[in-house]
Amino acid sequence: MRGLSVLILVLAVMLTVAGCGASENNNGGTPTKQVAGETPAGTEQVKAKEPAELTLWVASREQDDFTAEMEAKFLEANPHITLNKVVHEGDVGNDYFQGVAAGNAPDLVSASYAVLPKYIKAGITLPLNDYIADWPDYANFPKTEQDKFTDKSGNVHTIINSLGNLQLGYNKKLFAEAGLTEPPKDWDQLLAYAKKLTKPDKQQAGYGMLTGEFTDWWFEYYVWQAGGDLTKENPDGTATLTFTDPAALKAAEFYRTLRKEKVTQSDVTMKFGDMVNAFATGKIAMMPFAGDWLSWAVSLGAKPEDIGFALMPAGPSGERGLGNSYGGGFIINPNSSKAKQDASWEFIKFYSSKEYVIALMKNAASKGAVNPVPLYRTDVKYSDAGVTMDPEMEAFLAESIKTSKPEYYGRGFFTKYLDQAIQKFILDANADPEKELQKAQDIVTKEVLEEFNKQ
Repeated sequence: MRGLSVLILVLAVMLTVAGCGASENNNGGTPTKQVAGETPAGTEQVKAKEPAELTLWVASREQDDFTAEMEAKFLEANPHITLNKVVHEGDVGNDYFQGVAAGNAPDLVSASYAVLPKYIKAGITLPLNDYIADWPDYANFPKTEQDKFTDKSGNVHTIINSLGNLQLGYNKKLFAEAGLTEPPKDWDQLLAYAKKLTKPDKQQAGYGMLTGEFTDWWFEYYVWQAGGDLTKENPDGTATLTFTDPAALKAAEFYRTLRKEKVTQSDVTMKFGDMVNAFATGKIAMMPFAGDWLSWAVSLGAKPEDIGFALMPAGPSGERGLGNSYGGGFIINPNSSKAKQDASWEFIKFYSSKEYVIALMKNAASKGAVNPVPLYRTDVKYSDAGVTMDPEMEAFLAESIKTSKPEYYGRGFFTKYLDQAIQKFILDANADPEKELQKAQDIVTKEVLEEFNKQ
């Protein structure tokens, strides 16, 4: 769903490791080896490092100039390391689990937020505490994000290397035409604004509602804003279903109100890409939106200055900014040798360094691909790379990531059942939300939950 978004500021760090499957310019080889130059004669080393060959999965043979330059610098700084890059078809981050089971997984990989909890639970991520203890830079990564992948024993399993979040996007031009001077702060304002922004004669909807696909992906935000969630993660890693939690029912009622008041687009079954297009062309005035979709919207006709970003409005919980956070992080294979693990850590340090992040931003800026996304190092600003960013936007990005939440626990297993229930009570005015959500919960309990909890 984010395939056209340009997350280059934060995801390009995965170009060398092949990340979460979204990169398109990964290094190649089938397999190939690249050996750094030998240490010059007469150079004294305090401590010789054990030679190590890192096996990496990459998605392509292609390599752009920036990726090649950074790789050369890494190898020059670490002459004891060689790279064995193996082209791997498919989603590298997602396929790591199967690779570990088959005994052919790479030594390190970048995995998405969606799969990191599963990998940590399965014991296929090396705790990084010993490395972090001697790495002052760790203090410069967002604690709120790192804590998501730190287990209850205090073991840190990843170093974040990409970060994004989804809050509220709105059309400033349409707001001005409607006499609206600021984004909505709560559900009541959201509904009132949506009414003012809905103009049937112009085929303009006040608010975009997604039910054609990824339905639970957007519905969960309203459940959070109502003070609850769709599942509960138990201390032992099992899940408890809360599809009919009071917060879920409040969210369902608000959804139905938006439809009843006719402030959404007429076709709520439109696909995600079509909705972004409608927002970009002024046919939808407000919708959940991510900063890394900006260049996509601009490519569809939007003017950057017309798109505004705001914290999600507060629901009954009273808390603003409860949108979705996503990203990825580096993990090391615990089955690799100690020498390979140490080499993997050198790789992570290089591709997580402040110098690398700034170079990455400069490269993105040179290609005109800078999007307003939260930076995953707290000691880096857009201005460090010569990128001009509205101070208010930078402040918003820093604030928004504090309240953003990862998708509900177990979503990958339960999503299709919830999608059907939500679609039913949105498209059928006679459907009872509680009954539909209970029906979905009963089916999941019977068909999926036991297996999920076993895993």
